[in-house]
Amino acid sequence: MPIPSGTKFHGVASGVETENKGSAQSNAMRDAYTIDELCQSCTESITKLEPVLFINASAGGASTLTQMVNVVDFDWTGGSGTYTITLPSATAIPYRTIRFVNNSTVTASNKIAIAAPSGETIDGGASYEINKAYNGCAVWSDGTEWIVIQAKST
Repeated sequence: MPIPSGTKFHGVASGVETENKGSAQSNAMRDAYTIDELCQSCTESITKLEPVLFINASAGGASTLTQMVNVVDFDWTGGSGTYTITLPSATAIPYRTIRFVNNSTVTASNKIAIAAPSGETIDGGASYEINKAYNGCAVWSDGTEWIVIQAKST
């Protein structure tokens, strides 16, 4: 779940001497800051990740992952075949980790192909395949390509 707007964070202003924590001046300079106030001084934009994207996959289907999620959950619907999901650019979002999972509906004849975008690779190839029930993998962007950092084997 993303940090809700208005959530308060407590901190001490950088000029406050923290050794004398009980003084009236120090206490007056302590404040609560919202995420919006903290972001005003950020030099880079902050990306808020949603936790899970649910996809009903079917043979011949395809999509491109544009949502800022860190878990993609597949449920197979329909006949045998391959569903392809294309990752976002590894160079656009370096150091991002995405986990892909599925339930019992994905089998050897119902496959999920996790594809690298054009000009990039995933583990040195064009795609990585999930083709077992209760399977999954985690991929990580090193800023140039996608790397499978964890794969479940059954």
